[in-house]
Amino acid sequence: MAVAASAHAGSGPLPPDGPCLPPPAKAALTLAQARLDALRCNRDIIAARRGEEASQADIQVASQRPNPVLSLGMANINPHLGVGSGGPRSKTVDSTFRIDQLIETANKGGLREQTARRASAAAGEMLQAVTAQQSTAVEQAFYDAAASQERVAVLTETVALYGRTQQANETRLKAGDVSRADVTKLQLDVLRAQADLRQASADHLRDKAMLAQAIGVPGTLQSNRLVPDWPALDAPAPAVAPDTLERRPDVTAAEARLAAAASARDLARAGRVPDVTIGAQAEHYPVSETNTTGSGNSYGVFISIPLFVRHSFGGEARRAEVDYYAALDDRNRVLLEAQNEIGRLHDQVEAARQSLRQMREAVLPAAESVAASAEFAYNKGASGVLDLLDARRALRQTRLDAVGVQSEFAKALSAYRAALQRSSTPPAEAAGTTSPASLPSQALPSTNSQVSTDAPRP
Repeated sequence: MAVAASAHAGSGPLPPDGPCLPPPAKAALTLAQARLDALRCNRDIIAARRGEEASQADIQVASQRPNPVLSLGMANINPHLGVGSGGPRSKTVDSTFRIDQLIETANKGGLREQTARRASAAAGEMLQAVTAQQSTAVEQAFYDAAASQERVAVLTETVALYGRTQQANETRLKAGDVSRADVTKLQLDVLRAQADLRQASADHLRDKAMLAQAIGVPGTLQSNRLVPDWPALDAPAPAVAPDTLERRPDVTAAEARLAAAASARDLARAGRVPDVTIGAQAEHYPVSETNTTGSGNSYGVFISIPLFVRHSFGGEARRAEVDYYAALDDRNRVLLEAQNEIGRLHDQVEAARQSLRQMREAVLPAAESVAASAEFAYNKGASGVLDLLDARRALRQTRLDAVGVQSEFAKALSAYRAALQRSSTPPAEAAGTTSPASLPSQALPSTNSQVSTDAPRP
């Protein structure tokens, strides 16, 4: 089956269709499992897979040649004189047996099949492109949900710290070591941290629901814990191979659509050559007492050619010409966007890497040091509660920022790697197309100009 043979670029064969069920309750969910489930359950991938299956059926339809037409008839039936006596072949009627066959000219059948095959190749390449896009979307959603899970963990730890401090301050208040105002200020900060935790928990549930939607499984993954595999800070950004741009699935799909449009244009041009219908006929008109003019058995051959006196399918040829240039424009657009995307995503990866390095090596250690000093000084009575609260808020925000920077780096690296994925289809089979450099790159002529149906072929 064509679908089973299709491969996701860099991921091996697509898994077979199966029940799309959420992970068991309270089970851990890894990024690898989320990607695997998405290959089977993601609705866009399923739709692209069905499109490829339909394109295979289109090839079968296009390869079918016109069927012959059988005609049976009787004429010269005279109700006044009757049809005579005897068996069916002795009846005085003119019976005809005829077969007609349409003969397609100008290789219309071959061009139609070639167009279908190239369109099917485009559907196969598009399946790989959609698979890469949706797998990346799942990774992005997974990292968002994992980051919000980390934020919940940071705020949970913060609330627990405030709880321990609040208990200690109640004891110190009774001993007269702190004032009621300081205790109240700490209580207000506890309430603020608790509110932040509730909001973070709600955001995490929302992110997991969006992850479930991206994967294509029912439910919201509410009880499942994510196990993020954060990329290392020194994880290399893959190098760009010389043919990466031309072998991207979205580019090869655009190339295949252009090749299909070229075949469709040739097919439309071939429509200006009339087809021929040939026929053969056997006629039986017996002689009888009531019909002395019968001819017995006779035979005939026929040929039919349509007369292009009203039109010669010029509109179809013109439309196919416009469709070809539209596919050419689309190919050029996809190439340009792919080239710009690779460079842009590489810059994003390096910028996110530098931000993460700065956060880990400078900002976060400094915030932790300041917070530790403030905790020590407050416990020894050397500083006030406001200094402690400021240090804790700064540390809390820095930790949340660190989670966000880690997530941005992971998402940027994921998007960049996806942008470098290559089609698994061998170039010679990617659509029967030529390379981008050998295809024309001119744009569609102005809509105010006449599009020639006799323009040179690419």
